[in-house]
Amino acid sequence: MNNGLNEKWLKHYEPGISACLEYPTITLSEALHQTTAKYPNNTAFIFADKQWTYREFNDLASQMANALLSLGLSIGDPVGIYLPNCPQFIISYYGILRSGGIAVPINPLLTGDDLSFIIKDSGMKVIITCSDLLAPLEQAKVEDLMIISTEIQDLLSSKSKFPRPAPHLSFEQLIHEAPGTDPQVKINHQSVANLQYTGGTTGRSKGAVLTHANLIANTLQFRQWFKNVYEDGDGRFLGVIPFFHIYGLTTSMNGPIISGSSIILHSRFDINEIMQSITKYKPNLFMGVPAMYAAIAMRETQEYDLSSIRACVSGSSSLPPVIQERFEKATGGKLVEGYGLSESSPIVTVNPIYGTVKPGSIGIPISDTKVKIVDPDTGEEISEPGRIGELLVKGPQVMREYWNKPDETELVLVDGWLHTGDLVHMDEDGYIFVADRLKDMIIMGGEKIYPRELEDFLYTHPAIKEVAVTGMPHPLRGEVPKAFVVLKEGNAITEKELRKYCIAHLSRFKVPKIQIIDALPRNSVGKVLRRLLREEQF
Repeated sequence: MNNGLNEKWLKHYEPGISACLEYPTITLSEALHQTTAKYPNNTAFIFADKQWTYREFNDLASQMANALLSLGLSIGDPVGIYLPNCPQFIISYYGILRSGGIAVPINPLLTGDDLSFIIKDSGMKVIITCSDLLAPLEQAKVEDLMIISTEIQDLLSSKSKFPRPAPHLSFEQLIHEAPGTDPQVKINHQSVANLQYTGGTTGRSKGAVLTHANLIANTLQFRQWFKNVYEDGDGRFLGVIPFFHIYGLTTSMNGPIISGSSIILHSRFDINEIMQSITKYKPNLFMGVPAMYAAIAMRETQEYDLSSIRACVSGSSSLPPVIQERFEKATGGKLVEGYGLSESSPIVTVNPIYGTVKPGSIGIPISDTKVKIVDPDTGEEISEPGRIGELLVKGPQVMREYWNKPDETELVLVDGWLHTGDLVHMDEDGYIFVADRLKDMIIMGGEKIYPRELEDFLYTHPAIKEVAVTGMPHPLRGEVPKAFVVLKEGNAITEKELRKYCIAHLSRFKVPKIQIIDALPRNSVGKVLRRLLREEQF
């Protein structure tokens, strides 16, 4: 792809890193076939000390595809994956794609209305989950939803036992009974592969429509950026960043698979398990969020061997320079910051791994990625260094649209440019720095929380007169939501009772801290001064 890029940041590309790439017109399922042909005996993934080769993985993906087709799945049907990181997630994802379906990864922390909304909005008729998540799924009360359930540890067993989680279907039995030959469903690279649900300006979730071409492009852009770090077939990725997030999906699942690398799977970030895993399996790449790197950087590491780590990218929220420095000292590897969003598959910018790294910067645009900064009021492009404006992105990784939301799509996709809603500035070298967000979004340990959504919910309580939600700093999670509540006259409800109300209706990670106050701080025109709330100066 030659897009005529001639930008100032290109001189900061590492030697051998191409500004323009060629993208094969294949699907992700076909990419797995190609990897299997080249590296059939390479380890595809490791989980709880059991390993699967690419040949085994490829067969399991075909079995999953045939199982779904036997249930009546048609081309273009969305299928949910409501699982943590585990072999079943990867097998399900590639099985769905191989059957011609659309994968819909769902955060297993979502419950209640959040969960039922995604199921209903996507139109899925089938969802794959595990026994631990059956309760919230059943509580969502979605009619005519076919549930395939797995016992995550059962895939590790060599015994032919297939528990029937009545009235649901057994993942293991479906796999066992299905043939391992490719069903040869005909789709092309422009077909939809993934619905990635993300929050919007009002906090309402929207499905970013990502095609096979989008995901292949971003995966190859990511691979190119690490060209000087590892050879194909030699990568060993620590797969702890959640795959239900597009960040983990591209960097720690599709990225390794397209290069014949191994994924060391972890369902959660447990610091002791992670340190032992690094020591035992010696991953050389580790994509994560600042809280993960901070946990390692602040821990005594003498009893562990972390020297295998070569390169890491931190995303989702800003990386404190002190954490970057301590982590690199503990491992001897490189840790750089990057930036992306669900609508761009997600990677847009990254600091060079072995080139110039600027602390506090989200880096420079990756291959075939154009960016511009515009005045959010006038729309005029900003050319002078240091001046803040909204970041716009164009590239092969940018989504097609929002699922069934043409009006929302028109707001963010204008003449091929994706309006990110993030305020940034660029220095004279083309390095980008995030200044603020147009949206008052809260990022808690990588999870996005929208104040407006929580405020709208809290207003449903009859005792609440006014409420404002903002993010409060947290040493490990980055931010946590806090609701400042003004009660209606004569109400004596407590903060504890309001928190119970939230727990009963919200996903656990969205439940805010509650503080009852006499009045919200406002400016002369009545706008709530969130800055004063964050600083608790009111």
